[in-house]
Parts: sequence; C-alpha cells; structure tokens
Amino acid sequence: MEKIPSLIPTIVFIGKMNAGKSSLINAITNQEVSIVSDIPGTTSDEIVKRMELLNVGPINLIDTAGFNDESDLGDKRVAKTNKALKRADLVIYLIDANDSFDLKEYDAISSKKIIVFSKIDLISDDKKTKLQNKYPNALFISVNQEKTINDLKNKLTTLFQENEEGLLKNIKLKHKKIIHVIPIDSEAPKGRLILPQMQLLRECLDLDIVSIVLKENELENYLEKNDDIDLIVTDSQAFKIVSQINNERFFLTSYSILQANQKGDLQLFVENINYLQKLSNPKILIMESCSHNTSHEDIGKVKIPKMLNEMIDGNVEFEFVMGHDFPDEIKNYDFIVHCGSCMLSKEIMQKRIKIANDDNIPITNYGLIIAHYNGILNEAIKIFNIKGVINEKK
Repeated sequence: MEKIPSLIPTIVFIGKMNAGKSSLINAITNQEVSIVSDIPGTTSDEIVKRMELLNVGPINLIDTAGFNDESDLGDKRVAKTNKALKRADLVIYLIDANDSFDLKEYDAISSKKIIVFSKIDLISDDKKTKLQNKYPNALFISVNQEKTINDLKNKLTTLFQENEEGLLKNIKLKHKKIIHVIPIDSEAPKGRLILPQMQLLRECLDLDIVSIVLKENELENYLEKNDDIDLIVTDSQAFKIVSQINNERFFLTSYSILQANQKGDLQLFVENINYLQKLSNPKILIMESCSHNTSHEDIGKVKIPKMLNEMIDGNVEFEFVMGHDFPDEIKNYDFIVHCGSCMLSKEIMQKRIKIANDDNIPITNYGLIIAHYNGILNEAIKIFNIKGVINEKK
C-alpha cells in the first residue's frame, strides 16, 4: 500500500556551511537537486527532494542552510532550519572531516539522529582512524566514493525498516473480533473512509482479526445476537450514542484514542484531562496536523471549543494551528489539545509532547476531550489498563 505523503519519513540534513550537505543529497539522489558551490551560504532556504529508498519506499530529504550562517539573512535561515528539525523523523548531522567541530547542536537534537563525516577522501588514514575510534557509530562518506554513499543508504534502510507499533499496540484480543462503528455524517468524506478507519481495517486484515463494519443505527441489532466481541471502535463524535447502545457490555474506544496510545503518551494525556477543572480564563491551543475545509460541524474549530467552554470556568481564548508546523513559542498557552495525529509519525508526535512537557503545558488529544465531555472517558480507556480521571460523572 502506497504511503500517505505526510507519513513519508523526512530526513533533515544539518551542519555548518560548506559541510557538504547539498553535495551529499545530490549524491544520494543521483540528481542535481541542490546548488553546490564553494561559496559558504549557497543554500538560503530549505530544499525538499523526494526519492525512493530500496526496501523502504518514498522518503523526503531536506537540505538546510548552515547553522553558523552569520550573513544578513543568517538568523532567518537558521530559524528555517530549526523549523525543519521539528518535522524530522531522522536528522543527519554532517561534519566536514577536515574541520574543527563541537557537538552541542547535535546533543540538542531530540530526533533520531546520526553523525556523518564528509570529505573523508581529503583526510589522512591516521585522522580517519582516530575519528572512527572516537565516534564508532558515525558514518564516513565521500561523494566521490560510491561505496560510502551506498553504506549511508543501507543505514537509512535499516533505520526506517524498524516497525512502528500499530493502532492495537498492547491490546489483547481473545476472540479476534472488532466492531468498527463508522458514522456517515456531514463531516465524513464522500466515497471513502478517513485515514485512521482505513489504517485500523488494514491492520485487522494483517493480523487476521475479524472486522464488522456498521453504522451506529445498526449496532444494537448486532450486539443482541453476538457476544464474541473484543472491542468496539468508533469515531469520537459518535461516542455518546455508541456508549449508550453498548451499555458497557464490551470494551469501547475511539480511533483518536487508539492513535494517542500508538503515537503519543496515553497515560499522560489522560492525567492532563484533570487539569481542565483547574483552569480559569485560559488560553488554549488547538492543533490540527492536516489542513482541510471547515464547516459548522468541524470538530477542531467548532465542537471541541464548545465542549471546553462548558467544562472550564471563565472566558476561554482559543488559537488554532493547522498543518505540519508546531508553534515556535507555546509558553503563553495554558493547555494544548492535539488532533489524533493520523498525518504525523510517532517521532514527530513524541517531539511535540516533549516540547509541551519542557514548557510545563498540559497536552491531550481530541478523543479524550470528547470522551470526558460525555462522561465516558474511564470507559473509553478501560481496555488499555491505565489509570483514569477523577470524579468523572456520566
């Protein structure tokens, strides 16, 4: 199955000016993607190239400006580089083997990362041996030596073939049967299912799990005739009615909460729900990882703000961010509500959680907010065997 563009792994190349980032990307892709020059600072803005990596599929390569750029545009270029790092699944930290260096920038990178020494054909064997002994996990390449470029590609293949855990991570299914309750409302895309619904159906097929796909008005009839059900999964917006029909006969959760368990930190997200009762006149950031047209029923811009206004004391101020960029500054927010992250990798979602935690900003996700608003959050997380929220009333 072809990868979704926003889930294609992104590799960001960083390093000093003239470390050889552009030359390396050109060598990896066998194309002149980036302009190469001996003049420092040639790359003034990020350059994105997509290529196919054998046994992995499509990947995105991002060439960035040197982080030691002291030109008039240096600050803006470095800011662009830092923004690219926030959406990196892997960072290649490139060092000119002839150059002096320290690793403070490398140490500060929160992404998965590797050190690559470039231009090794221009150093002595003795210096190369010393660097290899000091940095045994680093790679040593020259754009003039095809074998070293292939070594780097093989390393990338190994890193990206590490399997990401699925939506059913740590969930035990006795009967191997799941009911997918999929509401067809004005927010449902015409002629297709939304991404997490398709992902779960595919995962069930891969794991030989029986999938029963229903609309909410068909659920009661099915439950009356069957008792071998492990789990009911529904869209968060249908939580209330599905919970009423189920009446706690079987485990129940939502696609958004499955994503929180797969890519986020479900226990933390649940604990942070308890902060809602402590907020007063807060400023809340609502994060949507994809861009789409909004309507009067939009979950992020309409429904969740309405729920939060009812649950929180005082006036609530909302700000909305859509797309792959995370705000540069979040310290002025009191709470963050993130979408299910179906268009983000686990690496990116974990990075966003770390930023929020570092700034002591509670963060949770759409599905948990909706479940809590309907008084069924403890029910919706029961299958995960984690601690719930306090004083929840149905």
